[in-house]
Amino acid sequence: MDDKEKLLNLMRFWLFGTFVIVFAAVTAYIGIFSNRNWWLAIKAGFPIWGLGAVLAVVWYYLYKWYLSRK
Repeated sequence: MDDKEKLLNLMRFWLFGTFVIVFAAVTAYIGIFSNRNWWLAIKAGFPIWGLGAVLAVVWYYLYKWYLSRK
């Protein structure tokens, strides 16, 4: 395994971990302030998770492109 592949795997790990933390934090925050209505928290948090997922994928491919040009 070369260095670029190791860096990509590390980036994938951290992006996924960040997404999971954002998912949990947003759901908990909305759930606490919506009288613990977790279904409402899940529905209200969906756009934030979607944006976070899209940004993580874009960031991954930008990093992959950046590594490939060196």
